[in-house]
Amino acid sequence: MTTWKAVLAELELSISPVYFPTWIKPLSIASIEDLGEKGQLATILCPSSYHQTMVGRRYREQIQRSIERISGKHTELDYVVGKDPSATLGMTSSPLFAPTSPPDSLGTGEGGSHNLNPRLTFETYVVGSSNNFAYAAAQGAAKTPGIRYSPLFIYGGVGLGKTHLMHAIGHLIYAEHPDWNIMYISAETFGSDLVASLQNKKTPAFKKKYRAPNVLLVDDVQFIAGKEYIQEEFFHTFNALYMSQRQVVLTSDRPPQEIAKLEERLSSRFMGGLMVDVQAPDFETRVAILTQKCISLGVSAPGETMALIAEKATGNIRELEGALQAIWAKAGSEGGEITSELVRAHFGAESERRTQRVKPNSVISKTAQYFVFKATELTGNSRKAPLTAARHAAMYLMYKELGIPYEQIGRLFGGRDHTTVMYAVEKISSQLKTDPGLAKIIADIKHGL
Repeated sequence: MTTWKAVLAELELSISPVYFPTWIKPLSIASIEDLGEKGQLATILCPSSYHQTMVGRRYREQIQRSIERISGKHTELDYVVGKDPSATLGMTSSPLFAPTSPPDSLGTGEGGSHNLNPRLTFETYVVGSSNNFAYAAAQGAAKTPGIRYSPLFIYGGVGLGKTHLMHAIGHLIYAEHPDWNIMYISAETFGSDLVASLQNKKTPAFKKKYRAPNVLLVDDVQFIAGKEYIQEEFFHTFNALYMSQRQVVLTSDRPPQEIAKLEERLSSRFMGGLMVDVQAPDFETRVAILTQKCISLGVSAPGETMALIAEKATGNIRELEGALQAIWAKAGSEGGEITSELVRAHFGAESERRTQRVKPNSVISKTAQYFVFKATELTGNSRKAPLTAARHAAMYLMYKELGIPYEQIGRLFGGRDHTTVMYAVEKISSQLKTDPGLAKIIADIKHGL
């Protein structure tokens, strides 16, 4: 494992999968010069001058910090333009980690252990029409671990109870097999541990840790998509567990075939087990969830009040429970109980907060910040390609999200003609239909607003 390959693995965790393949992966190390007490000079090869400029502006500090962490030396960077990718040091097509032991040498789970949330059990899980099939599948996997449903792939939107089901599976298995090793992790933790093992040269310990469990529960597996090095090791880990008939449970916000940049070999294995979805709870299930939450909190509330909250909070379970907590806190501060008036007041205030208008200058500043420009550069006269792309994105957001007329947007951008703004909006609208990377950029900026 070369220093540069470890650097790429670390950067892949911290840089958006939209940008990593475009800006970071094409880079390579041309040379590393020892500067004695001053550290080292790393000369990084870029495929074009445009690439050289953008990487130097946006990612210099991240690359420098990563090289320094992994090499243990102060590092200065120099970017040069070159077209020969073979200059990369140590970048081979071999797997990041090849399996070093057959499946039957995996850990036995002697002694038993788990890191499960004690509150997330089947007993505390509210079943309704939106999740009854997922619940039954989870029970089946827990009762026959590694046999019927492995892997079990649970997918659905944020805050719908996927993690709860995963922990519940672990608890039921542990109750029947107290000598087993049951591990719950997020996919992000898996990736972070992998990078740490590369930095500390402890890859054997990493493999032993993740290939030893009798049950591996991995949350938000979509996180590994687009991360080549993490997917490589996850593939070997999954295979080792699967071949040993260990139980694997995965959750994601979408089914495998819809996870962009997930390797085909992983998608195929995920779909080789049982896939179940969890949908948003219907009205009756929302009332049942609120009722159970009140019991766990020791809160007394009339049934009609619970029904009113369930009617108003139609999103995910976290939103539902969050609304109850906020209303309960308000009731407590006023020395009373949860009433219909408090519920209506809460949702009225929430609606007002959500509809507060975003200021045009905020769009300019957030877009400039995202593209690593100054706000004055966006409204200035430069027509350089990266700057023009950022300017078009800001114009699009002002028109689509704030409803500002073309003429007014033009004035905000240094007195540009309305036809210029119209062209920008139409161009972005057209590109969004075929460019998922641009869609991610627009979504990120909107989220920041």
